[in-house]
Amino acid sequence: MEHHDRRHDGKLRAIADAQAAGLVRQGDPFDVMALVIAMSMAWSPVSNVYAATAEEPAELHEQRRTLLRESVRRAMAAG
Repeated sequence: MEHHDRRHDGKLRAIADAQAAGLVRQGDPFDVMALVIAMSMAWSPVSNVYAATAEEPAELHEQRRTLLRESVRRAMAAG
C-alpha cells in the first residue's frame, strides 16, 4: 500500500482490516477501493454511460443507491 496516495491511507487500512476479519474479499486494498469507486460513478456527471441529474425523481436516485449498495455488498463480500 505504500505506493498509493496518502489521502487514501485510512480507507485502505479499513479495507485491509475488513479483509483480515474475513468480511471483504481478498485482493489489493487499493484495487478493491478503485472498483467500489468505479461502481459508484455509474450515474455520475463523468459517467460514459449516463449522467444523472438533480431534476430526476428522488425515488429514482434512491433506487440507484439501493442497487449500488447491494451490488457492492455482493461483489466485495468475502467467500
